[in-house]
Amino acid sequence: MLPLISVVVAVRGNARYLPCLLDALLAQDYRGLVELVAVDAHKEPVLKQSSFAGSRLPVRVLREPNAGLSRARNAGIRVATGDVVLITEPAARPDQGWVRAMVAALTYGGADLVCGQVSVAVTDPPGPRLPKTVLDLVGSARWPTVPGELERPWEVSGCNLGFCNDVAPLQFDDEHTGADRGHRRCGAAALATRLWAAGRFVQAVPAAVVHLDVAPADLTWRAVCARAWWLGAVLARLAHELPEARLPERPCQLPDGDPVRWMFTRSGRLAGAACLASSMGRQVERLRLRAAPRPTPRTAVAARG
Repeated sequence: MLPLISVVVAVRGNARYLPCLLDALLAQDYRGLVELVAVDAHKEPVLKQSSFAGSRLPVRVLREPNAGLSRARNAGIRVATGDVVLITEPAARPDQGWVRAMVAALTYGGADLVCGQVSVAVTDPPGPRLPKTVLDLVGSARWPTVPGELERPWEVSGCNLGFCNDVAPLQFDDEHTGADRGHRRCGAAALATRLWAAGRFVQAVPAAVVHLDVAPADLTWRAVCARAWWLGAVLARLAHELPEARLPERPCQLPDGDPVRWMFTRSGRLAGAACLASSMGRQVERLRLRAAPRPTPRTAVAARG
């Protein structure tokens, strides 16, 4: 019997994309049962259970008012009844074989966490070619071409994760996320890195692809710098807690080629700003951690009550 799948999404400011996600889940070639757990993280209710009464895909609506991205996802994971939990976003469009590829990796690969590729495109307005530095803040620009252990788990995206719910229910770290009203502070990097450093198997699944359109709001100077600063701070905390993990000194890299040429394009200037913001975030967090007591090592596996 094929396992039941729970797809968990945190919804805040992007509820309009849910119908497209539902269509993509209905088009999956997976023959088992799939349910969608939608966590409404708005201050006031936006999603209603009755709105999905006629859906061919079971949908469960959960309220978690004003929750940040990690806390909202954790709430959805706690109520998920599926044998396998997949994490994505309302705006994501999974390929037809997404669920099947993720389930196969968990069933036959022995992975504790599976991570698929996130293909990022800019569609409104169409076109600008973004450097890897900016793409990595939203999706996964560098990705293995064959299945195997993920060598850089700090680069994973929370748009495309999966794990077996009955074996190792996982939880995102929501201790340092603050308000996170824009849902831009993804805890996937910390989750995957802690598992990887603990000797758990974190597997890359190249065949499990989701497509994500980058909204104009995600490419503003403020949004890019905020994501990059947060990434730098996360890596500083992980390096402090897990010195054996050998995390990269520079979380963001300048585009390849002539840096002067890149500075004449907006995308190149965004990449430069991201590099500066990530370095500053890392240095500020390092200073804060030096002045604070060394934390007790945490586990990414949640206890079932």
